[in-house]
Amino acid sequence: MPLVKNKPLLANPDIVFREEEDGAFLFDPNTGELKCLNPMGSVIWLLCDGSLSFEKIEQEIKKRYPQTLPETIQHELLDFLQDLSDKGYLGYQLSEDPASL
Repeated sequence: MPLVKNKPLLANPDIVFREEEDGAFLFDPNTGELKCLNPMGSVIWLLCDGSLSFEKIEQEIKKRYPQTLPETIQHELLDFLQDLSDKGYLGYQLSEDPASL
């Protein structure tokens, strides 16, 4: 399913995040799958706390990595988050406002 860019992204709480000096690992205890993250991937994962949408995460990454072309960030961020979503590592923060349901 395509990533919804305006909904807050939330990391799956079942996924184990382990930060290392030069990146991090994501481990899914349900499947045994291990995913390696580079430093930018680690930052992105930590931003998926349920308060920021794709668009807000993209803005934050552009601020933190000004040396990277904005188009590159947009394309790679979308691919990365779509992959995490497809694997069940990532979902959306559900609204607590009954009017928005």
